[in-house]
Formats: sequence, structure tokens, C-alpha cells
Amino acid sequence: MIKDTPNTLLRILHYRPLKGDEEPGAVRAASHEDINLLTILPAANEPGLQVQRQNGEWIDVPSDFGNLIINIGDMLQETSGSYFPSTSHRVINPTGKGSDKSRISLPLFLHPRSEVVLSEKHTQASYLLERLRELGVKV
Repeated sequence: MIKDTPNTLLRILHYRPLKGDEEPGAVRAASHEDINLLTILPAANEPGLQVQRQNGEWIDVPSDFGNLIINIGDMLQETSGSYFPSTSHRVINPTGKGSDKSRISLPLFLHPRSEVVLSEKHTQASYLLERLRELGVKV
């Protein structure tokens, strides 16, 4: 599915230190699922990433140096008929001492080639386009 794909994307995410005037309950990245097949994420330099269990509970993802986090995305959920559910995750604001530090994250979003058939309804390209339209990113 991903051999020779031109669709894979590496992003550099920089979460700035907090200023101290953030609204209570504010988060650095709201709860979401990734559209792609898999996300490979080296542990960030600071904690904050949380994943949601099926019972709705949020748990912290360790940010120990050298760890790799593998996240199931919507495309794997689509192609597996929901056998592998997409991982809901978020990045919460640090509290206390960690609030004065930046957080750097380097997710690698693995996408299949555009022509790969994910399901009876979608190829990678049609699925991506549908999701981007749902998000209002593409018309």
C-alpha cells in the first residue's frame, strides 16, 4: 500500500510555551483522528500527548526518549472494515514547571498510493478528498 507512495508527509509541529493567560481547559491540539493509514511518531521532547480508550478515558502517552508511537489512522480503519479503529488523540497543555517549555513533535503520516483501493467505496484519493471536504479544507 505504501511502497513508492508520494503521499507520505513529515510534519514539524512546534507548540509554543504557554503565556499564562490561557483559558481553563484549553488544549494545544483538540481531540482528533488522523486521516492517513498510520502515523509514526518519535516521542516528543515534552509530554502532553494523550490517547482515548474505548471507554472514553484519556491516558498519557509516555514521552521517553527513543520511544516510537504508532497511531492507527482513518484509512486503516476504512480498509480493515473498522477492525482497527482510528486512534482518537489530543495534546493537552502542560501544568506547572513544563508550561514554560516548547513542545516539538515530528509525526510521519504514512499514506497509501493514490490508486490503492481501501474499500468498495474508496480509493486512497477519493477517501482523502472526501475527508478534506468534510473538514472544510478543500472545496
